[in-house]
Amino acid sequence: GTKHTLVTATPDTTSIVYGMQNRAVQGMLDFDYMCKRKKPSVEAMIFPFSGNHYVKFYWGTEEILMPVYTTTKEAVQKHPNTSVFVNFASFRSVHETTMEAMNHTNLKTIAIIAEGVPEQQTRDIIKVAEKKGVGIIGPATVGGIKPGCLRIGNTGGMLDNIVMSRLYRPGSVAYVSKSGGMSNELNNIVARNSDGVYEGVAIGGDRYPGSRFLDHFLRYQDDPKAKMLLLLGEVGGLDEYDLIDAKKKGRITKPVIAWCVGTCASCFTTEVQFGHAGAQARGDMETAAAKNKAMKEAGFFVPDSFDKLPDMINQVYTQLVMEGEIVETPEGETPQVPMDYTWAKKLGMIRKPANFISSISDDRGEELTYCGMSISDVFTKDIGIGGVLSLLWFRRQLPEYCTKFIEMILMVTADHGPAVSGAHNTIVTARAGKDLVSSLCSGLLTIGPRFGGALDDAAKMFADAQSSGVAPKDWIEKMKKSNQLIMGIGHRIKSLANPDQRVEIIKGFAKKNFKTTPVLDYALEVEQITTRKRANLILNVDGCIAVSFVDMIRSCGAFSKEECEDLMAFGTLNGLFVLGRSIGFIGHYLDQLRLKQPLYRHPWDDITYIQELAGQGPEGGF
Repeated sequence: GTKHTLVTATPDTTSIVYGMQNRAVQGMLDFDYMCKRKKPSVEAMIFPFSGNHYVKFYWGTEEILMPVYTTTKEAVQKHPNTSVFVNFASFRSVHETTMEAMNHTNLKTIAIIAEGVPEQQTRDIIKVAEKKGVGIIGPATVGGIKPGCLRIGNTGGMLDNIVMSRLYRPGSVAYVSKSGGMSNELNNIVARNSDGVYEGVAIGGDRYPGSRFLDHFLRYQDDPKAKMLLLLGEVGGLDEYDLIDAKKKGRITKPVIAWCVGTCASCFTTEVQFGHAGAQARGDMETAAAKNKAMKEAGFFVPDSFDKLPDMINQVYTQLVMEGEIVETPEGETPQVPMDYTWAKKLGMIRKPANFISSISDDRGEELTYCGMSISDVFTKDIGIGGVLSLLWFRRQLPEYCTKFIEMILMVTADHGPAVSGAHNTIVTARAGKDLVSSLCSGLLTIGPRFGGALDDAAKMFADAQSSGVAPKDWIEKMKKSNQLIMGIGHRIKSLANPDQRVEIIKGFAKKNFKTTPVLDYALEVEQITTRKRANLILNVDGCIAVSFVDMIRSCGAFSKEECEDLMAFGTLNGLFVLGRSIGFIGHYLDQLRLKQPLYRHPWDDITYIQELAGQGPEGGF
């Protein structure tokens, strides 16, 4: 009849949003900020599938925390001043969640966004809502918008459309539409042909909408700030006739501009079902043409076609201005709302230097790539771990013999028994009950100049010596005079007579496969001289790997001279040792767990306890 149950929003109206619709909520907050609201229109969110927590949103340029609850009951109890419930639940659960929301008396308006809600459930919701005096918008709606007060969900579209349609401040035109998409079109049309929208609602296109055209038009009639009314109906249903009846009875006295879409249905030989569930004429009275004719006869302003609607709005608006019913005010400054970086970048409006740059891999496309090579090709071409390493470390695919040499380095450096410092640390840490990563890190932290970390120094030392043209004998003498150790020379037990097989394997492969081996040859000449002084001053495995690696990168043709120098300076060789030895360290960790070894405590009889130093007294003095 002649009453309405929906509560008109004010600048203080707040809501609760059901569902993790972060983008929609951010859009509501951006609208609030643009309208210069004092506080956000969303007080809380509900998401039953995770514990209570907070979600970050922007309020202008500042970040705020939005509480998220698992139940509607708790959300309403903690936010008793909210009056709007925006329900983004799916059609499967929207009946249950809406029924629960209507149990809370402070919630006066409920917007149901979901499409496909069963008609029986919708009718049940409407029946309960009428009994409890709750206003329903939807189902199958985008929501509604009242400039300066409240935006429900994604109504009005993107912020640029809200600005263009001047929805940040109230106008004089109040409209109702069934279609959410067409409501956005109306926003634009109204803004171009009047002083803008006062309020707009899309009631949804289902056969049984939660609120009717009349419900909203009665609100608009009773609101003195709504000066002219606009209806965009459609084929199907009889709701337009309720407006005609209210007009005839004098309940609606304000000028009404109206149009029903779907007049093209007469061009078809059979009845046409348009996009909405309720958009089908089930009798002559439900056709768009019949309703347009009836509204025109009742005194509504009805254009001849939809494309004439903007002119009709402008004519009525101009007449109201001339009559003094609408007093135009100067247009203020357009408010600015910070645009999200992601969206602004997508529109090509901004550019910003990245905090990180990566040139070796990309996971953004359909398939992971290593330096441009898809992971499928990595396996199809069977480039092996050496090939993968060459792509990720050197940004190029090296020749097969180079990748094979890399794999050999990893193999020969994988382990050197449990007694070396890195393995020892790993074992002690594992037996202390620490996890794999902690145990591995304990071992890796021992790598340095005295254990495994001399490869880069050896490579640079021998490469510089060979490039300088100084004879090996003179170079050794020079190193001796400057009191410098020759990195890569010396072994605890191995000698020329008892060679280290790892050295023999590396040396043999380099000689057979590399184009030239000048640095290796130079190191071997140094070895001939140093072993004359002591038999174990041989080119050890670290030194052999280092000099052979230099020969490989210099002769393979993949690197410039500067790039070769960089690879040695960047710690590449030490990286190879770290990578290879990690295999062994992890092996020792797993071995200790498999053997169920207890906590290690070093035996006291293997420690020399000294109370006094030679030549010093008990107090440390001489």
